[in-house]
Amino acid sequence: MNHHDAEITDVVVVLDCRDQKAIEESVNCCKSVGMEVVEINIEEGVIEGSIESARVAELKAVPGVSYIRSVFTYTADYPTNDPRDKDGAEELPDQEE
Repeated sequence: MNHHDAEITDVVVVLDCRDQKAIEESVNCCKSVGMEVVEINIEEGVIEGSIESARVAELKAVPGVSYIRSVFTYTADYPTNDPRDKDGAEELPDQEE
């Protein structure tokens, strides 16, 4: 069975602000469009994380975002009990005895 729950892209988001409050607001906006934030570098104004590939363009509209680098894109297959699972349990092939 071909498992394909989502296309995920790891991204580096560069902000045009260095103020901690402005960065926190940008981080919250990134999260609101579906980005899973992994690391925040306040000194450099950089956020790292992942998002569904189809939503990368939405990050460009986030206030404070000046540049987005797509680092790596991959297919995600979530476990059956995960709410993000779209294809359900894997069917096992019939066993011949």
